Amino acid sequence: MVTISSTFKNISEIPNLLNVFGNFGNDYEYTATCIFRRIEPPRCPECNNKTVHNGFNKYTKKGLGIIKIGKYLCKHCGKMLEEQRTAWEKIKAELFSHLGQIYQLLRLNHVSYQAISKIMDLIFSRSKGTVFREFNKIMEDIEIPQLEAVYIVHYDEQFPKEGRCQKFRLTLLDAKTKQKIADELFDDKSPDTIRQFLISKLDKSEPIFIVTDFGTSYPNILKEVFGEKLLHQYCLLHLNKLIVKDFPKNATMAQELLKYRMLNIFYNREKEIEMLRRLELKERELILNFGGFGNYVFEF
Repeated sequence: MVTISSTFKNISEIPNLLNVFGNFGNDYEYTATCIFRRIEPPRCPECNNKTVHNGFNKYTKKGLGIIKIGKYLCKHCGKMLEEQRTAWEKIKAELFSHLGQIYQLLRLNHVSYQAISKIMDLIFSRSKGTVFREFNKIMEDIEIPQLEAVYIVHYDEQFPKEGRCQKFRLTLLDAKTKQKIADELFDDKSPDTIRQFLISKLDKSEPIFIVTDFGTSYPNILKEVFGEKLLHQYCLLHLNKLIVKDFPKNATMAQELLKYRMLNIFYNREKEIEMLRRLELKERELILNFGGFGNYVFEF
C-alpha cells in the first residue's frame, strides 16, 4: 500500500488520502510536502540509467483543489519524466459523476438549468450553460433500455353527431406505427363504457403505456383495468396549452419570460428564455425611465 507521510495538517485526512491513493503499490508515497511520487525513482526509458527526484508539477481544479505530481530527472541523458496522474483524474471523474447524478435528479423534478446553477453555487460552482452541456452529455451517454415489451398507446375521444343525436367516438392509436388500433361510436362515454372499450381492445396482462388528455376519470379507470402494468402520461400538447392558457395574449415581456420558464419544464427552451430575459430588462428600463412603452418596438 502507498506510504502516506502524516503531518499535523493532513493527519485527519489520511482516510481520504488512502481512498484516493490506496490502489497504488507500496513503491509509491505521498510525502509530507504533499507530493505524490515513487519512493525509488524509475529508470530512464531512453538510457536505462536510474533517475532522481526532481520536484513536481502542480495541477489545479478551481473549487476542487491542487495536487503535486512528482517529477524525475535522468542525470545521464537529461530526460525529464513525470509520475502518472491517474489518481487526480479519478478524483475529478468521481466528482463530476456525482454532480451529474445531482443534475439528473433535479431535472427529473423539473428544476430549471438556471435554478440548478444557483444550487450548485452552494456545492461546486457551475454556470447554467455548463450544467446544460454536462447534463446533455450525460443523457447522450446513458444506455436507455429497450421498451419493446411495453405497448405505447394514445387514447382520445371525439364528439360527432348522428342526425340530432350526440355520439361519442373512442379511439386507440399505436404510438409506434401511428396506426389505428380501435375506433368505435358509443351513445355515452361513462366510465363503464370506457372501461369495457379498453378491456375489449387491449391485453391487460401485458405492460402498457397510455397517453391521454386531462379527463378526470381516466386515472382511476386505467388503474382499475391495468393495475400495476400501467404507465399513464398526460399529453405534452395539452400540458403546454394549459400553461399558455393562463397568460394573456398581449402579455408583457415579464409575463412571456415566466410563461417560457414554465414551458421549459417539458421541453428545452433555454434560447427563448435567454432572449426574453434581455427583452424583459429593456421593458423594466422603459417602465422605470418613461413610465410606459410609448412607441418603442422590441427587436426580436
